[in-house]
Amino acid sequence: MKILGIETSTFSGSVSISDDDALLCEYVFNTGPRHNEVLIPTVERLLSDCGLGKDDLDAVCVSTGPGSFTSLRIGVSTAKALCYSLGADLAGVPSLEILASNALWSGDDVCVMTDAGRGEVFFAFYDSEGKEITAAEIATPESVCSKTRGKTVFVGSAAVLHAKLIREMQGGDALFLPPNLNTPRASGCALLGRKKILSGQKDDPFTLTPFYLRRSAAERGVESQKRG
Repeated sequence: MKILGIETSTFSGSVSISDDDALLCEYVFNTGPRHNEVLIPTVERLLSDCGLGKDDLDAVCVSTGPGSFTSLRIGVSTAKALCYSLGADLAGVPSLEILASNALWSGDDVCVMTDAGRGEVFFAFYDSEGKEITAAEIATPESVCSKTRGKTVFVGSAAVLHAKLIREMQGGDALFLPPNLNTPRASGCALLGRKKILSGQKDDPFTLTPFYLRRSAAERGVESQKRG
């Protein structure tokens, strides 16, 4: 199964090609919110460098968030369009789940924390097998730390940002990953998406939507104007 992975939940995006569970190639692009300018050209280059065409793709796996509004929309829309035009299978994978998979070697519970802005974080807890303990929510870093029990691996951009606070509140029970494992990658998305597809949980290109958790700044502005 030739799988295209797409990860655009953060300002550092990535795309990958896998053959079943073997990674063939992965490219990372740091373009801030301008993923729309580089995503398709990078996918085309990736396919070319792997000696493949779009018609060779059997599936597309894409991160669905939470994360950057614009970046998520670009990634999910691209994946849906490709699957619709190619007849390929589609799998959406939560970005927090992708990050959690980076820490499953530890045997401990995992707390994924990514920056949500406004002094808050997106977070979710997973057990040592990658199963979700708590659904994704938004909270302050202090609130998240108060929910942990025992040794916990903290992973994600907000875990790095708030590492000092976490250590102060958790002491020796707080474990951290190397810097390169705190960003979700397309290759991890592809691995998890493949499992979904093989278990019969593929998504519909017409109905898959990004998982935002929070309304965009534009939506909040419209509501504020209505109240004013």
